[in-house]
Amino acid sequence: MTSRSLCFKLMKEDLKRRVWTVALTILSFIFTLLVPVALKSSAYLDRIGDINLEEYEKTRLINSMVEIVGINGAVITVLLVLSVVWAVSGFRYLHNSRQVDFYHSIPVKRHQLFLAAYLNGILAPMALYLIAQGIATVLILRTGIETALIGSLPWKMFLINMVYYSMMYTTTVIAMMMTGNIVIALLGTSVFCGYGPAVTMLTMGYQSEWFHTFYLTETQSAAWLRAVNYSSPFANYILALGDLDANTLGMKRIFGAAAVTAALAVLAYALYRIRPSEAAGKAMAFKKTQSPIKLLIALPVAVVFSIFFYELRSTLAWGIFGAVCGSVLTCCLMEIIYHFDFRRLFANWIQMAGCCIVSVLLLLAGMYDWYGYDSYIPKAANVKSAAVIMGFAEDWVTYGEPVSYKDYRGRESYTWRYGNDSDYQFKHMELTDLYPVMELARKGVEADHEGRSNKADSRSFYGERYTIKFELNNGKAIYRQYNIPSLDEEVMAAREMIHDSKEYKKGTYPLLSQLAADTSSVYFQQYNQMTPLSLNQDEKAHLLAAYQKELEEMTMARRREELPIGTIQFRTAKQDYAITYNEEYDYSASEISERCYYPVYPSFIRTIEAVEKAGASLTSLDSDMISSISIQYYWTGDREINEKVEWEDNIVVYDSKEDIKTLIPALVFNDYANFNEYCEIIPAENAEITVNFTEPRINSYGSRRNLNYRVDLRKLSKEDMARFKLAAPVEADKE
Repeated sequence: MTSRSLCFKLMKEDLKRRVWTVALTILSFIFTLLVPVALKSSAYLDRIGDINLEEYEKTRLINSMVEIVGINGAVITVLLVLSVVWAVSGFRYLHNSRQVDFYHSIPVKRHQLFLAAYLNGILAPMALYLIAQGIATVLILRTGIETALIGSLPWKMFLINMVYYSMMYTTTVIAMMMTGNIVIALLGTSVFCGYGPAVTMLTMGYQSEWFHTFYLTETQSAAWLRAVNYSSPFANYILALGDLDANTLGMKRIFGAAAVTAALAVLAYALYRIRPSEAAGKAMAFKKTQSPIKLLIALPVAVVFSIFFYELRSTLAWGIFGAVCGSVLTCCLMEIIYHFDFRRLFANWIQMAGCCIVSVLLLLAGMYDWYGYDSYIPKAANVKSAAVIMGFAEDWVTYGEPVSYKDYRGRESYTWRYGNDSDYQFKHMELTDLYPVMELARKGVEADHEGRSNKADSRSFYGERYTIKFELNNGKAIYRQYNIPSLDEEVMAAREMIHDSKEYKKGTYPLLSQLAADTSSVYFQQYNQMTPLSLNQDEKAHLLAAYQKELEEMTMARRREELPIGTIQFRTAKQDYAITYNEEYDYSASEISERCYYPVYPSFIRTIEAVEKAGASLTSLDSDMISSISIQYYWTGDREINEKVEWEDNIVVYDSKEDIKTLIPALVFNDYANFNEYCEIIPAENAEITVNFTEPRINSYGSRRNLNYRVDLRKLSKEDMARFKLAAPVEADKE
């Protein structure tokens, strides 16, 4: 009881010593909480009597008041500053030898001195913040708004802010314990808050720079982001605020932060107990921590310098210069800080030399793949299945689903939430024929070795990009991304085998997993003209099964020869509901209705028959459908072509039947070309084509009379190319 009473007396005396800190805290909360609330509530009361005040404007005014007692950036900034101020003001006596002698000569146990200063730094700001938050909430409620509009937000915000304030405060206290100078303590606090995220990001940057086949999935990216956020009290605070804003912050996280704060408090007390009194005025309170801290800072800085200078010139010499320069500068600077003496630059030259050697070895290991990361290919016997993403050939496929959201007025509507294409393919694709996958990986490793031997980065070569996932028998997943410069026969054969497999298509096209029971309606679209198909449930099931079968059977050889003649969409019940809902409440539904179209090729006989039977008329371009064709010309390196074009008016409209009939066989609808990049066409280098229709083409986006096309020069004679002033690409001319 006597000990508790003494602690309270010590806390009271400590607060008297820190009156300025209390005053600063009071003023901070007045100007970040009470004054803004008073201004906003006054503005609200002035406007609420206006009969012309719209509901959404009233909601905006209320939200502006509530936000002040919620996620208030000014309050958060003030709390971060106060956490440092209270920690420094409470334990600054430890950095002054006279004050240390005085405090330690008082007939009071040291743990009571620590508790008095430490608890004041939490309880005093907490009490003042609670009072300010309470007054601000009362001021808001006095405007007459319903209590439900505020709810528990002010008290939830108070709890979160104080938990993370305490964590930041305790971190600063630890920095004060480990140093003997206030400036060094502030630098130490910055290191504690920034070191973890910085090293985590540097590790990612090192991998991205030197591991040429490195690939990061969305799941792995989320894991790295968590590592960044959980490696620093400041970053974790910001993450918690973001989760609160997204309504995903649970009490488990808050209790976890409180537990970490308690552990840090125990560490701070332990450091206080063993901290020597003669540490006051020195840079570091514990001599044994100097070397580890110096090396932990110097090595990352040296790695950053090595990458930076290598990026400037892409040579080994400059990379080594950067590594050595970063090591020497950081080690020298740390020695100056430790000893407060410029003459001690090279006091520990052995550590400096070791840091230089390690940083250079890290550079060489990355440059020459000493880790064996880029050359590693798992043994086929250890691989359960694989997945392959072949460049951007299938980037027309839509992933995701419609989701509801609330706009700024609080009204609900639907939008399309896109899914990650790579994660979907890696999750759903299970290739069991591993030979072509291993062949691609082998070619990728060869390309990387060739790039390294030429002192170049294989990723800078022009070629096709392949991303591979190996699912091992032990459950581990290995990801690699290869850039293969040349498409030789072996690569093409492996690529074709993978593409033609049913496993590849099932993992790439979500439609192949769609059930007839999930299919609500079917739409067919040709040249931007959308047609709803009249089908009963059995007919929908038949058409879906027919299309899925033909899509599965589609080979790369056929895709090289065919372009789509239309697109088809099998809408799910969820998609149809979202479209109907948006249209009913006057929201745009086109973003949802235009998703998930799949190409229909000329060889899809069963699909085409079912579509025609359902009432859609398949048409081919003819001169009756087209009123004119506009060609916009651009400057090229071909002098002869340029001289034939009137550059003052570089858009020429061809509206004669003869010209239209000549161009029609060579016209390629842009959308259809984008669906199939395997089909080679030779486009005009100097022109863009616009086809103007006699009748408007109508789909969910609206009505259009003109569509963008390309022209395939292989289907025009040289005379016609000259007549329409169309220039072939240089590569095509050489061929």
